[in-house]
Amino acid sequence: MNPESRKEQLGTKTWRCAQGLAEDVRYYGQWMRDQAEKRIGNLYPKIEVTAALAQERKDLKPLVGRKLTVIAWLWARTVKSPNPAFRSVDVPLASNFMLSTKPGKEAWIEPIIEEGDYRFTVRMGKPRDAEAAKAGTKLARGANFGCVMSGTPIAGDYIKAEGKGGRIGARLMASSLRESAGACISLLRRSTKWRREKQDQSGSRS
Repeated sequence: MNPESRKEQLGTKTWRCAQGLAEDVRYYGQWMRDQAEKRIGNLYPKIEVTAALAQERKDLKPLVGRKLTVIAWLWARTVKSPNPAFRSVDVPLASNFMLSTKPGKEAWIEPIIEEGDYRFTVRMGKPRDAEAAKAGTKLARGANFGCVMSGTPIAGDYIKAEGKGGRIGARLMASSLRESAGACISLLRRSTKWRREKQDQSGSRS
């Protein structure tokens, strides 16, 4: 029995059926969470909900000024667009843009095309085209995607060639923040890019 529950039992409280077990699960679950936060909490920084973030998200307005803990990041692999007009753009290989399909709590990611590039934003509610949101940039079964900038098909062989050449990258699509116990929200903090550089045989980065 956990120390806190033992104190109560020695007092006036009487445990019935599995109540003591439930108390232990809650106690040690919280203890493990606290220990994990001490050891790796620096890997889960807090993000302040600013007025700028709340401009496109009315549901965030009551949270402006609060600092919430990031509990997950959602990334998409990227490759250079096969369309010569957008060859400098790293386009996402995303098989799904839906974040939540729970009725009444739907959330999805929308790519916004602007100034020869794109950015992601998180939308709440049902998407106008639910099937498109569920498909992401995927065109068919297998490694077949579409360029988010032009709609140009991205074949599996092209993706393999990009991977062998060390040109596969990643782009942050959304972050999941803990609002309160059992409640989370999703938002995009910044459109972060990352590229895995090809390594030579000595193991150093080229």
